[in-house]
Amino acid sequence: MIAIAQARHYNDLMWQITKSIIALAICAALTAAVAIADATAPTEQSALAADDSISHALLANNTKTLRGLLADDWIVVSAQGGYNGRDDILQAIDAGVWTHTTVTTSSPRVRIYGTTALVTEHATVSGMSGGKPYTNIQECQTDVLVWKDGAWVSELLHESYSTRAKTNC
Repeated sequence: MIAIAQARHYNDLMWQITKSIIALAICAALTAAVAIADATAPTEQSALAADDSISHALLANNTKTLRGLLADDWIVVSAQGGYNGRDDILQAIDAGVWTHTTVTTSSPRVRIYGTTALVTEHATVSGMSGGKPYTNIQECQTDVLVWKDGAWVSELLHESYSTRAKTNC
């Protein structure tokens, strides 16, 4: 009788240990999943990095990179008025009709609203447009980014001419 009671106690103890190990393994897996999700969640830093990637691709006149950074229905609202779509802009860059020799940004203000980011900053641009040079154009621009499939994609760029100090567009 004592041996049977000891065996039951041993089995109960082993079952409790097994349940504890399973619970710890589940907690570890959930913690790892949350850490991975946080690592790929939209952040101000990742939005600013995406915006910088767009600036670098524009400076390099790299339409292949721009295709991956700009949404299919992306538009730029020009400081001159009106807007142009992604394909028109990329074709103009490929044809050498619109090129950049300077693209610098400063004083970014980044705001995240769920899966949408607004990056507002001062920009200085130079290059050629329609065979005519433009030099050191000062703009205030806002890039609207949307978090899709673990990365930021630009949906819209709005430009306006800036006569203010570089610290406030």
